Amino acid sequence: MDETHQEENPSAHRSFHPDEHAPAKGPGRTVSKEESGNPHGTPSKSTGRRGQEQIKGSGDKGGMHDLGPRGRSQRPSGTKDASASTGVDPQDPPGTRSAG
Repeated sequence: MDETHQEENPSAHRSFHPDEHAPAKGPGRTVSKEESGNPHGTPSKSTGRRGQEQIKGSGDKGGMHDLGPRGRSQRPSGTKDASASTGVDPQDPPGTRSAG
């Protein structure tokens, strides 16, 4: 078997022994007045309704119909009628809608 030649690499020694070669830690940065405290501000209360609440309160206007959880996974399920996909009431006779 041939003898393997390995190059001298002083940089590797410095990388793996930072306590011997790295400079001392600096003072760091100063946190400004604007940054201190909660960086995201004060949370506000939402006044809107969730999508589920909007659907339940909208009466029977067609569209999506919740059938409750199904199967072992208890995933939500439901159906939709024609107005949910087209936006047009299928009961309207043709030609009665005005062009926008």
